[in-house]
Amino acid sequence: MFIFNTPLSYFHVINNLPGKPDRNELHFKVIMCLMATSSQSCGVCDLRHLTRPAIVWCTECDEGLCSECQEHHSLPKGTRNHRVILITEYQTLPTDVLKITQYCSRHNEKFQIYCQKHECPCCSKCIVEIHKVCQDIVNLDDVIHNAKTSNAMCEIEETLVEVSGNLQKIRQHQQGNLSTLKEKRKEIEKEIKKTRIKINNHLDKLIEDLLKQLNVLEEKENSKICHLLSTLEKKEKEIAECQKSILNIKQHATDLQMFLSMKQIEEVYRKDKFLQSLVEGEQHSLSYKTNISIQNIISDVKSFGEVHIESKSCDIVLIQKKDKPAQMMVPKLTVPSRSIENIKLTIHNTINTQGDTIFGCCMLPDGRMAFSYNVDRTVKVFSDKGSKDSEVKMPCYPFDIVYISEDNTLAVTSGGSRKMCITIINLKTKQIMKTISLDSYSFGIALKDNQLIYSGRDKGIRMINIYDESRSDIVRDTIPSQCYTATFRDNIYHTNYTKHTVTCYNLQGKLQWTFHNKSVLKTPYGIDVDNDGNVYVVGRDSDNVVVISPDGQRHREVLTASDGLRSPISLHYSGSNNQLLVTNYDSNAFLFNCI
Repeated sequence: MFIFNTPLSYFHVINNLPGKPDRNELHFKVIMCLMATSSQSCGVCDLRHLTRPAIVWCTECDEGLCSECQEHHSLPKGTRNHRVILITEYQTLPTDVLKITQYCSRHNEKFQIYCQKHECPCCSKCIVEIHKVCQDIVNLDDVIHNAKTSNAMCEIEETLVEVSGNLQKIRQHQQGNLSTLKEKRKEIEKEIKKTRIKINNHLDKLIEDLLKQLNVLEEKENSKICHLLSTLEKKEKEIAECQKSILNIKQHATDLQMFLSMKQIEEVYRKDKFLQSLVEGEQHSLSYKTNISIQNIISDVKSFGEVHIESKSCDIVLIQKKDKPAQMMVPKLTVPSRSIENIKLTIHNTINTQGDTIFGCCMLPDGRMAFSYNVDRTVKVFSDKGSKDSEVKMPCYPFDIVYISEDNTLAVTSGGSRKMCITIINLKTKQIMKTISLDSYSFGIALKDNQLIYSGRDKGIRMINIYDESRSDIVRDTIPSQCYTATFRDNIYHTNYTKHTVTCYNLQGKLQWTFHNKSVLKTPYGIDVDNDGNVYVVGRDSDNVVVISPDGQRHREVLTASDGLRSPISLHYSGSNNQLLVTNYDSNAFLFNCI
């Protein structure tokens, strides 16, 4: 980038450039550079090698003028009606606005035409070189006429006021939410401590009762042992007396007395079973065995509880502007949404899925197709021609599948498997990248931004962030297994095969509409939405595909058993390819073009 301190430096650079560049183009670019670096100098004087401060800015000529040049500028017929503003006012404009010029950067000519197709202003040369085939060409003056006072500008101003007010409301609400989180944290801490105190008190009572029982048993056994010791002491005294008697008898008794006394003493102790009973008797001791329930607490209880974020519908009432006809600055033709009456499907390809019990399918941007095989516990990827490209073994019985474009992966639910999880498969390495553990079953799955929305059976419809794994509940109703989900804009769509219904919710879980017509759609399973909000649903027992209007009021059968459907389970609509993929439970899959 050139920086010119004086006009002479400008001409020095121009005249000493190598080769023979386009002098007019260089002249224009350098003038623009001079204006950007020194917006307060007079553009006319700069060309005359003079340096004078600009006091006004001509919006038509896109340059500043000094007092002398302003006077001359107001006299000629071609410039006398040009609008000028004070240079100080011009400098208050936003930087992005200052960058806007009325001259074409390519040809250095003033913009005169507006191309509605490309939504850009053009000079006369642009029309010939670039926009010669464009049909929607209008005069630029007609487009920008009364732009400042147009209804569109008024609406923009009103919208900005409304957005500002809404932002203030949301900010206040979120500040209140911060306070609520803090208070809720304190409540949860109190509840955890309260529960801990209850558990401690209960355990203390159990321990106290057990220690009392221990004391009673000990005292009872002590009493028995003391009684036995007393008996033993008595026996010992008897033996001692007997020994003393024998000694006296030996010294003083006659032989006859000695003989008869020996028989008597021998007979008494020969029949006495007291010593034998002591030897053969039981040895008592205290023992302790922990209650199995206490042991289970140590082994089975892995956490004191769960803490998670609950999502609730926001009760902020946003300011909504009144409906009124707006005068658009540039009228544009809009492409009408495709009605369900105009939808036509033609067969593109039949895919031999090389397996059965297929519960989920999805299409990749390059035309490949992925299928989840429940019983085989595999996920297979097929090429756009129908040949198998890769296969990944799963740690569970996979159910539904969705493609995540941001990191080129597949997210697969675990259905009714004991291992409740969502498995992420890296399509580049063809390996399992990670497994997200869940506390509920997961069946149908859909992607909304960075959030995975899945059907969690008794836990309702749930949402989990792919990256930080934060979770929230959208719909807390108990729903059956094998239900499918889809998303489009701010809506979530859900099938219930037990009730033969299709239900639409908003992202806050509020019911929008319910479709129920068992005679047309029986046992609905897979579901998806096209670019116009039309809802496609397979009927497993009705062997068909039914498309429902975005408001849920109208429906039309677009595929039947005559198209090859036999207990169809899942489908996927590819918005980029405008194709519909439908899979049967135990046979082929079909790819249809949406016309």
